[in-house]
Amino acid sequence: MRKIEEVISLYRKYGCLAEPLKGYISNQSKGDNLILKTQWKQTDLERIENIKFSKNYIVRNGQPNQFEVQSSNIVTENNELWNKESPSGRLNVIIRNITTKKEEEKQYIEIWDHRQKIKNYNITSLEKHGKICDPDGQFGSVCWSASEKNLLYIAEKKKLKTVSYFDSKPNKDDKDEEEKPVKGQEHDYIDDWGEQLVGKTCPVVCILDIDNGDVKVLDNILDNHSLGQAVWAPSDSGVVFTGWKNGPYRLGLIYCPIRESAIYYWDIVSNKCERLSDDTRCSALPRFSPDGSKLIYFDNDIGGPHYQCARLLMCDWPSRQTSVIVDIVKEPTVKSFPGFYVASLPTKCWSADNSRIILSSVWRSSVSLVVVDVKDKTVTRLKTNVKGDAVLMDVLTDKLLVKCSALNQPPYLAISSLPVAGQEGEITICPLDEPIPVPGISWEVQTFSPTDRPHSKFGALNYETILLMPEVSDVKPPLIVFPHGGPHAVFTEGYMLYTSCLIASGFAVMYINYRGSLGFGDNNLRSLPGNIGDQDVKDCQAAAEEVVNSGRVNGDKVVVFGGSHGGFLTAHLIGQYPKFYKAACCRNPVINLSTMVGSTDIPDWPFYESGHPFDHKAALNENILTDMWRKSPIRYIDQVEAPCLIMLGADDLRVPVKQGREFYRGLKARNKVTRLISYEGNSHPIIKTDSQADAFINMVEWFKKYLQ
Repeated sequence: MRKIEEVISLYRKYGCLAEPLKGYISNQSKGDNLILKTQWKQTDLERIENIKFSKNYIVRNGQPNQFEVQSSNIVTENNELWNKESPSGRLNVIIRNITTKKEEEKQYIEIWDHRQKIKNYNITSLEKHGKICDPDGQFGSVCWSASEKNLLYIAEKKKLKTVSYFDSKPNKDDKDEEEKPVKGQEHDYIDDWGEQLVGKTCPVVCILDIDNGDVKVLDNILDNHSLGQAVWAPSDSGVVFTGWKNGPYRLGLIYCPIRESAIYYWDIVSNKCERLSDDTRCSALPRFSPDGSKLIYFDNDIGGPHYQCARLLMCDWPSRQTSVIVDIVKEPTVKSFPGFYVASLPTKCWSADNSRIILSSVWRSSVSLVVVDVKDKTVTRLKTNVKGDAVLMDVLTDKLLVKCSALNQPPYLAISSLPVAGQEGEITICPLDEPIPVPGISWEVQTFSPTDRPHSKFGALNYETILLMPEVSDVKPPLIVFPHGGPHAVFTEGYMLYTSCLIASGFAVMYINYRGSLGFGDNNLRSLPGNIGDQDVKDCQAAAEEVVNSGRVNGDKVVVFGGSHGGFLTAHLIGQYPKFYKAACCRNPVINLSTMVGSTDIPDWPFYESGHPFDHKAALNENILTDMWRKSPIRYIDQVEAPCLIMLGADDLRVPVKQGREFYRGLKARNKVTRLISYEGNSHPIIKTDSQADAFINMVEWFKKYLQ
């Protein structure tokens, strides 16, 4: 293991590598000449901030699978919330957040042509709605009309002004009743959509007239719903959007695409709103084909595991007839398509002939490109000529913009061509910039089939681990056992900064995709609820013992690290197997399911994952409390021996800080070695620049201290 000064130097080196955030193929592209517009993020540890910058590329596609790439100068971005190109490519809309000299926050919508800014609207001063939604992955969207005369966007619904009962300012008689402030309600609680969506309570669809700056707010088209993911219908005839039901109270939405929702169409002429999707399912991510004849979207069960295997549906727009294109896959073979696990879609994801959809989805322990033929209803995996994950960013005229990364390769952007229909197979990835690999990392994916521990309903199910090793080591490296959170999530072969720095520091790391992870079929995913604290713990321990017994790592120097449900597993492992682990680090861990219910933004999670039904009226009783306690790490606190470092995001609404503090106080009361670090300004993911860096160095230093 390296000295801590060397570890800091490694983090500085790899932590400052630029990462692509988004990109698209410009509509200005002509023939074989493509214009790519991209946005990047880079960490500056000296200034303790993340810098965003844009970079354009000109790509010439001369021969099949051969691309010539030229890049432009880098331009740093300033206060941009959105930057969207119009269908013709002639215009761009930029939405900015500006803080004035008086510390007032304002939002502006700017329209640019290829020469200059031609329109600028102070949206805040219009007082038509609240803040425009950012690209939050849930509600936020910005969409040009086909005519380029109107702009569609999502903003928070305008709230009533409230004042104290004792406010002495007279009301102006010329104000409308709805504009007059309401007395005595300024302290009323208004629930929002939870973790990382704080302050978002009721987003609405808004339409800006580009010529005159008028804003039409569609705040009365669907009662008791939050609206988002809006797109124009063909010929600008109306708006298609996702609507999430608000009541009776909101449950946390981020990482939870199972909240009651549907796809709706609002007709601009009749001013009527109709539901397009099944009212017994939750639906999201509507996307039209280029010719407007087809609308696709995904749906899931309402409630249950927070991530599930999803169905892909298609609505024939002229007839409004909907059919299932790809159904839920319950039990795939090791090599077959495992179903769709999709949290987002590029704005453009169709082939030029409107017959195929291209997207990325988890495929066991990787993220793969897949092609769906909507006529034949077939799914084909697009294998690439590089190892690791491939995430689709954009599609235009059958050219694919892809973000690639691997466990030893930080993310980079690449261009490729979609094969002709029926000949989809391996595609050649052409990087836009020379990739910068991290040397000295090797890995292998291992499959485990716990036939001695079959599931009572689904029988024998397999799971995978990814073992990462330093390529050169004079001694057997210490092992970090690393289970993911969720629990319905997955570790893939994509790049992670922490892991590359850990390997470079001399550790071996084992990712564990225990049964219940995404990408292994719906039965595998649903095998875990009701069995947390047992099935997942034993899967992790069996994998850890297997690699130790192989002799490839130092079995006397095994530690464990995890966050959220991974923290839950970390605390379980050091409690159930106290002699095996020499140290532990858990971030925002779930420690006691029963005490989590009343404070988390997802009270359904402890109910469902412990095997109990949930609805908005659900309440704890003696039996449920006892069962939750039995499945919780707090049950084993007396057996803990490993020194445990606890890291908390002070603003975490998903796993509130009371969970980690409960574990910390329990360990301290028992004279166990522990330390708690609280990171102000961080929520469930500890990702602020200084906090992320500090957390990594503290973790490595903790492990080094107790592995001496």
